[in-house]
Amino acid sequence: MSFPNSVQEKALIACARCCCVCHKFCGTKIEIHHIELHSEGGKDTLDNAIALCFDCHADMRSYDSKHPKGTKYSANELIRHRDNWYKKVKNSSGLIRPSEAIATDKEIYTRLAKILPWNGSILFIRHNNFAGFAFYTDSLKNLANFTYQCDDPAFEFIDPDLEGLRSSLCKNIVKFMITIENETFPTNNPDRNSVPQEWEFKQPQRFKDVVESLHHEAQAICDSYDALTKLAVRKLGITANSK
Repeated sequence: MSFPNSVQEKALIACARCCCVCHKFCGTKIEIHHIELHSEGGKDTLDNAIALCFDCHADMRSYDSKHPKGTKYSANELIRHRDNWYKKVKNSSGLIRPSEAIATDKEIYTRLAKILPWNGSILFIRHNNFAGFAFYTDSLKNLANFTYQCDDPAFEFIDPDLEGLRSSLCKNIVKFMITIENETFPTNNPDRNSVPQEWEFKQPQRFKDVVESLHHEAQAICDSYDALTKLAVRKLGITANSK
């Protein structure tokens, strides 16, 4: 079952056709998701609806409770994401002139580039080989600082395209840091971690899966970061990243 046209229209207007989770502007590439699944008694009502981009909607459908990996979105979390985004859209609509929005977004980008410079943790994960080699945990401090800053509700772009990329970057970093926390361990040097080298011989499939995940997740972070930087150059006139 799908939502009535009137419900879909209200949800799309309230979110300005942006994903309520990652805040990316979607245009036609957007879907209305049942917060409480229809198969579990969820109603086709506006209160049970949340607008999601294709990627975030896929996350809702792909979680396997029988073989859990990662953390499933709860109904309450989705409702908070939706309501916070509706409020942001409502409060900002028509109140900020383009020149003011650009100035504000330049400040946000400058703050972001200072917290997450290209030649810090981003450069490290872009080139590091996690296949059993130890790395300094301090090399990831920029990533941890960035996710901390993302809890600040003021740390958001006004421009929906930039905000979508910032949110995706944060999401990718959180996923990577969870893998680091769960699948790498201190070596004899307390300041260094690694995927245990003995796994390569005793648990080769686990070793392969973890290393591939780390490299894939690191690449996703770099791709998001590069896309955000390039878009900021075009939209905001940013000439150089923070050094």
